[in-house]
Amino acid sequence: MLSPVLSRAAVDPRVQPCGLIEAADPAKWSGIDSQSFAFRHKLGDLPLFELPRLAALSEKVFDRIDYGRYFDADEMKLGKPELKRRLRNAIEGVGQSRRWLALHFVNEMDPEYDAVLQGLLADVEHMVGQPIRQRMSWAAMTVFMNSPGLAVPYHFDHETNFLLQVHGEKDLSLYPCNDRWVLPETDVEDFYRHNPIATRYRDEVERTVTHYQLLPGVGVHHPPLAPHRIKNGDQVSISVSFYYTMPETEYRARVHQVNFLLRKLGLQPRPPGQSALVDDAKNRFIRMLSKPHPRTHDEALYSGIERLTAPARIARKMLHRAPHRAMG
Repeated sequence: MLSPVLSRAAVDPRVQPCGLIEAADPAKWSGIDSQSFAFRHKLGDLPLFELPRLAALSEKVFDRIDYGRYFDADEMKLGKPELKRRLRNAIEGVGQSRRWLALHFVNEMDPEYDAVLQGLLADVEHMVGQPIRQRMSWAAMTVFMNSPGLAVPYHFDHETNFLLQVHGEKDLSLYPCNDRWVLPETDVEDFYRHNPIATRYRDEVERTVTHYQLLPGVGVHHPPLAPHRIKNGDQVSISVSFYYTMPETEYRARVHQVNFLLRKLGLQPRPPGQSALVDDAKNRFIRMLSKPHPRTHDEALYSGIERLTAPARIARKMLHRAPHRAMG
């Protein structure tokens, strides 16, 4: 079964709030997408997020066109039965290994997980007090299963994100999303040309950090582009990330993509928000080049910029190989 064409059907605004996120200070939720904050949740009450159930779910990875993301090139030479066995064993044995594991888009693999995602999105909308689900362009859920003591390096993400701890604990360090001293404009532009490690940690950004201890039942909201890093505790960690994008987030991303290209030409482009007319032109340009029927959110976000940068990547590969051919 192939993944469906990307659509807003992933978000069902008819679902009612289910109380998986506990009612909290409304002032916190009014700052969504601009400031991080902690909240309480009840995912620990659900057997869906126990290792045996997740190990069984891993077999549905192979119904997707992107199952190769879980394996390296050498492993992909093996047949699906062996790959299924390896992935399932890795999840079941995560406590005895040094592995950072994830099952992505679990809401697309099993209707029970999709029901949880829809309930969480309904709860968020209830807390925010605005019909944001009608405007969401995409939503998904990932489950992380990690060995004790592992660390996630400093990075940032595109989506509005919520990280909910179910088992074990993590130390989370979150940095401001809108401070361009912490996260320079050029790093954001580099990220949106599809470079997930576009920024580097600097000791001096620590003066802006907010620390969170994620215990079971605690969740934290990550605004889009908020840099963060994570350190697991001394137990197996199971956490759930659900995330979505809004049209304005996608719009700004396309402006950053054009700015990346302009900066490569030696220009100093205007950051998003300084000129609505210029931003609209940049947005239309990338949309014109993007795939009209993307199968994944990555295709929707990056297909336009990748079409423009592909010739440069090919040229670099040819130049890199040229000396080796001459020496042969």
